[in-house]
Amino acid sequence: MAANPNPQPSAPLRSGEDGFDIRRIRPLLGGTGFVPFAWPSDDLSFLAEVLRTQHAPQSLIERLIAHAAAPDRTLSPAERLEYALGAHYRFLPLDDALRLPALLIVGPPGAGKTALVAKLAARLDPRRALAVSSDAANVAGVMQLEEYIKALGLALAVVEDTAALTAAVDGAVRRTVVIDTPAAGTGDAEMEERLREWKAATNAEIVLALPSDLDAGEAEAIGVWAGGLGAKLMIATRLDLVRRIGAVLAAADAGGLAPIAASLAPHFAYGLKALTPALLARRILTGALDAERWQRRR
Repeated sequence: MAANPNPQPSAPLRSGEDGFDIRRIRPLLGGTGFVPFAWPSDDLSFLAEVLRTQHAPQSLIERLIAHAAAPDRTLSPAERLEYALGAHYRFLPLDDALRLPALLIVGPPGAGKTALVAKLAARLDPRRALAVSSDAANVAGVMQLEEYIKALGLALAVVEDTAALTAAVDGAVRRTVVIDTPAAGTGDAEMEERLREWKAATNAEIVLALPSDLDAGEAEAIGVWAGGLGAKLMIATRLDLVRRIGAVLAAADAGGLAPIAASLAPHFAYGLKALTPALLARRILTGALDAERWQRRR
């Protein structure tokens, strides 16, 4: 059945202690007014609008809502969203990722890859971790990583070519190797070829470091780029700087990437949080309901 062309908002939902009322809002599809769309329930309409406030792409919103419609109708909106995220994305526990022999961290300029390498290494037993910088030409970046790794009491290797990188990984017996790489992105064919070569030579798992403050369209392009390199995992960086996480959702969807963690603090030794459907759902709902469009002062 098509949606009512002139829907009336339902009664306000009390938000409790924050002194605001939250209203459910019927979603708009497209930019030309109301488009007939059979929303199965008010809760699903609410979730669609929440995802819209997060700047998630429209096609992704509709697929997530289709998942959210599947469970029993007694579930709360938060439980529905958690279910939808778990059904749509492939979540891998962060600890499982850290058991892999080698992780090749890639991402665009400003993604925070160097700090992320330190954050990942900090979660490992010092005797079972090796950080590697493959960007020897970037003296400032190498010095920064060296400072981080020294403070953590971990081992660091700096390599200049594929042969040296392969030797470092092969020599890291029973260690997890976390590899920092030069900044790269869409359109950098030379760097793409080098990353593919490093992945093949070391059998490393590529992990995209995705800045959470990107535009969703740009994030989609980077997700596709990373997926084309063979990446299967993604960590959202700079999540402490944003309220909307449409870029995170868009990149993981476009690249077929498993969101495994998020960086929630700038410090190199902590602030890395494993991502789960429940945590991501809470972040989405909290961020949306804090936004001004959901609030009406008494």
